[in-house]
Amino acid sequence: MNSRLLIMTVLASAALSAAMTSCDRAADRPDEATSTELRLSSGVELETESRAAFTSADVQIRGGESVAVWVDEIGGAQLYGNNILTADGSGGLSGGARMFFPENGQNVDIYALHTNATITGEPYPSTSFTHSVSADQRTIADYAASDMMYARTTNVAKTSSAIGMTFYHLLSKIQIAVRAGNGLEATDIKGVTITGVRPEAVVSLDKSTAPAATTVAAAGTATDITVGADVSETFDAPVFNDAIIVPQTLTAGTAFITVHLAGGDLTYRLPTTTVFASGKKYIYRLTANLNGITLSSTLAAWSPINPVDGNAVME
Repeated sequence: MNSRLLIMTVLASAALSAAMTSCDRAADRPDEATSTELRLSSGVELETESRAAFTSADVQIRGGESVAVWVDEIGGAQLYGNNILTADGSGGLSGGARMFFPENGQNVDIYALHTNATITGEPYPSTSFTHSVSADQRTIADYAASDMMYARTTNVAKTSSAIGMTFYHLLSKIQIAVRAGNGLEATDIKGVTITGVRPEAVVSLDKSTAPAATTVAAAGTATDITVGADVSETFDAPVFNDAIIVPQTLTAGTAFITVHLAGGDLTYRLPTTTVFASGKKYIYRLTANLNGITLSSTLAAWSPINPVDGNAVME
């Protein structure tokens, strides 16, 4: 399974649009009484490396989050466009309009997008759009809203079973575990901030491009992202503070993570130019000492690989 996925099971019903503007042929207009309803199930790959602060948002779409769905008839017109469904937090999607397979028996292509951007292009996003990550991701609501996922399933035959939709993460995930070291107690650690990252993701979707190959461009003025301040007793069982950032490149020397203490800040600067890539997870384990930070970091494709050591000092 591709490591850019999350695992969750979502059963979604969606609604026949009262006006199927993209379907010109009367034979293609489904009759609700005789047609087969099109149902969706979506999947994302479960993280197993750690017990992240916001695990539940990584295994299913959080309640209240929206997913836009498009359905095209193979070789024909769009059947449903920008049909907005709402997650119930327990694996279900509701609202929007019920969707049906075309009565002429043709297969369909299905596209689904979770974003906080307003999608206006029809019959499919016709221009680029901008998704933004929150500057404060201490709550699961702001973390989940910052995530952007895209799914595409093509050449789907008529079926009464739920259709599997595999959602891919289009942004980057940061996990930070902090432990009190020499001269400090856990209560001395007051907060953690990711610094100097551009918060906007400019995205152009293409029906012929696989979700994993979708291009994301960072934009906006560099800003800080406040994350949780949970402190780990040990890195054998770390408690991570999670955040979503836009994929981008940060140059060597950039102040990237700040640990806030009662009497000052500890700063970690990137030792080399670092590329934060779409769909990747970056794990940082910080030991906050009175005279600086001892750090090991891991780059992961949503699972850990080799760690890299680094140092940070009081500034």
